[in-house]
Amino acid sequence: MKHFKLVQTIGTLMVLMFTIVLWGLPLAPALALFDFVTDATLTENDNLNYIVYGLTIGLCFMIYILSLLAMAGFTQRLIFVRFPGDKLVDDLNSWTTIRWAICGHIHRCTHPVLVHTIPSLISNAYYRLAGAKIGKGVQINTINLNDPSMVTIEDNVVVGGGCIINGHLVEKGQIILSRITLEEGSLLGARVTIQPGVTVGKGAVIGTNGLVGKYKTIPAGEVWAGLPVKCIKKSSDRI
Repeated sequence: MKHFKLVQTIGTLMVLMFTIVLWGLPLAPALALFDFVTDATLTENDNLNYIVYGLTIGLCFMIYILSLLAMAGFTQRLIFVRFPGDKLVDDLNSWTTIRWAICGHIHRCTHPVLVHTIPSLISNAYYRLAGAKIGKGVQINTINLNDPSMVTIEDNVVVGGGCIINGHLVEKGQIILSRITLEEGSLLGARVTIQPGVTVGKGAVIGTNGLVGKYKTIPAGEVWAGLPVKCIKKSSDRI
């Protein structure tokens, strides 16, 4: 792309302006609710008013969390990079990089509130809205499910706390996007890192702090661990 640095600079300024909207607009329903509740319940008893104010602020914070996650997820769904097949390779100075970077920034904007919702139906709904394919009974205990549009998580998968799941990498001046699949019943221990193009087989287990390198396929039912991971047990007892 010609003039990529100029486009990147202008785009960065626009994204920062959008961040104001992303963080600010979801405050509107929360503030409206605060005004409604406090106006309707205001009394001459200051102590009672303080209790009402405190409870209302807590409720408004939850409304803000839900509104922010909905707006961020929907925005990512509109602009995330769509491509046929399992892998996309493009020049680093390309529109693909810009769209990917914008989605990544939007996702990071949710971190201060997303951390309060994991693991739950709320965080799963956010990841689905952002493009992830998530089955039933899935537990995702991380805010670092990056590139959700490239991640498929089948039924009854457990993603441990602090896991990092990346569907992208940069090599030799190119950006590479590659899909990740966590098959039914698989389990990622705490702080596992999953790189692009990985498939974790049905019922397989990745031990705590494990690193699963790019394009690696973990066979069904096995236990892998280490940096990088290697097979330490042929049966995980999860099938």
